[in-house]
Amino acid sequence: MSRNEDLLTISKEMEEINHSFHSIIQPYRSTLWNYCRKLTGSPWDAEDLLQETLLKAFSSLSRVKQAMNPKSYLFRIATNTWMDSLRKNNVQTEEFISEELYEQTVDFGDVYEAIETLVLNLPPKQCAVLLLVDIYKFTSNETAEIIGSTEGAVYSLLNRARNNIRKLNNLKREENLKNTTISREQNQVIKQYMDSFVKGDFKTIGTLLAEYATNEVVGRGMDIGRVQIRKNSMGDWASGGSSQKLSAKFITLWGKPAIIYTKETEAGPILWDVTTVEIEDGYIVHHKSYYFCKEFLSSAAKELQISLDEEKELFGHQW
Repeated sequence: MSRNEDLLTISKEMEEINHSFHSIIQPYRSTLWNYCRKLTGSPWDAEDLLQETLLKAFSSLSRVKQAMNPKSYLFRIATNTWMDSLRKNNVQTEEFISEELYEQTVDFGDVYEAIETLVLNLPPKQCAVLLLVDIYKFTSNETAEIIGSTEGAVYSLLNRARNNIRKLNNLKREENLKNTTISREQNQVIKQYMDSFVKGDFKTIGTLLAEYATNEVVGRGMDIGRVQIRKNSMGDWASGGSSQKLSAKFITLWGKPAIIYTKETEAGPILWDVTTVEIEDGYIVHHKSYYFCKEFLSSAAKELQISLDEEKELFGHQW
């Protein structure tokens, strides 16, 4: 057996284990995504953090030699991954000391309304502890385990965070839109791609792909190379895309250019998918679909003020 075949065998075995893993963590997925969004302040970044967390959680299982609470396990990895990303970007993670410390809790509504503000202004550990204790109701002991610290440190961080949230509660988060310029050539490629997709013209889409283009279905997998995409991913699109009565629109969603696919129903249009594309030299070099990302799509549907297509399955679970 060749080494390539050996890897393929391992890949198939891992796929079965991965299915079991997602069945176990599925009850916590929605709560975890919302936690990621509160940490990052962005649905786009939340989905990235969620996927990185799930990948790390799965790949780390072989090194865990004891029973664990799935929810705490996931939240700990998400928190550490977020903190690591801040350190890599040279964001200061140490806590500033407030002049006063308060023992009483802050009002839940104050925390909830100020979530986006606190993400931008609170030191990261204060933010994480405040969310874990006041929003997600972890105990001080559980929170200490998640952030890898002590209960005493949790109490200290929590008091500082609650004090600072009072000062931040009246602040309004300004929209941090990226200055994204789409050239005329890129617009033409995107329009041709959207028109071809809703018509089910996948032959034309194939001509728009760069030779080494990638197609990522977030949370499910990735195909690399135009030939592989046309063989696998594009086959999936073709099996349902042309019969869905889809419409496509290119907009800015949460500060990022995105293609919004809606499906026509008797009750009106509903959100079917959100995708992003990167274009270089007149070709699509990266296509990313959020088709199976329920929490991300739910937030997008709310942002767009339309309903969400929920007739999908994810690892055997109905939405």
